[in-house]
Amino acid sequence: SKLGKTSLASFESTNIHHLAKLGHHCLCQHVATIEAFPFPVDKDELCWKLVQESAVKEPGLEQVLAEVEKEQNTKERLLDYIWGAATQVRGELIAKARLAVPTTYGLQGESLKGNALFDVLKWLIQQGKLIHSGINTKSMTCDESKPWKNPIFLWLIKMQWWGPKGEGRHLGSDPATNPYLNAPATMLALVATAVCHSFGSYTLHQMVCYY
Repeated sequence: SKLGKTSLASFESTNIHHLAKLGHHCLCQHVATIEAFPFPVDKDELCWKLVQESAVKEPGLEQVLAEVEKEQNTKERLLDYIWGAATQVRGELIAKARLAVPTTYGLQGESLKGNALFDVLKWLIQQGKLIHSGINTKSMTCDESKPWKNPIFLWLIKMQWWGPKGEGRHLGSDPATNPYLNAPATMLALVATAVCHSFGSYTLHQMVCYY
């Protein structure tokens, strides 16, 4: 089966369906708080470990997991579905970043067209200015004393994990039970990658429109 392409609806067994949801949820949390970009070569081991940890927490699921382990095709599909969680998290962040990048970085307006826009994009991306706050695209200046303080990073973190449906919001204020507290480095790595990806897409779009 293709990585991350197995759908939840493809699991006919209610118990396996539940296992898949638990494992998917665990990997979403894992990539946000522990390892932003797990290696594909570690897919099977990592996903199986997470689903095992999930099964221990609910009565009867360990037996279901033991049965799944005997059925190679089912196990592969289960791991594929869980692995898709990593792509889902990154995709959600990229979609949010694409909406925010033009306005956050002041890339809109008639004065920023053609070569002028490309000069600003080069300054932001190649010189790494996009991580700073106080960005002024007209003068191409920023507050370099505050790296990683651009408001887009905090906004993306809040929207993804602390919004009305965000897990960080629902897990409470105890660091012992809420790994999303204090914006771990993995979350920053995810949002920074989403912003960079969005800049790439924006630049390509502007080039197509300009030429």
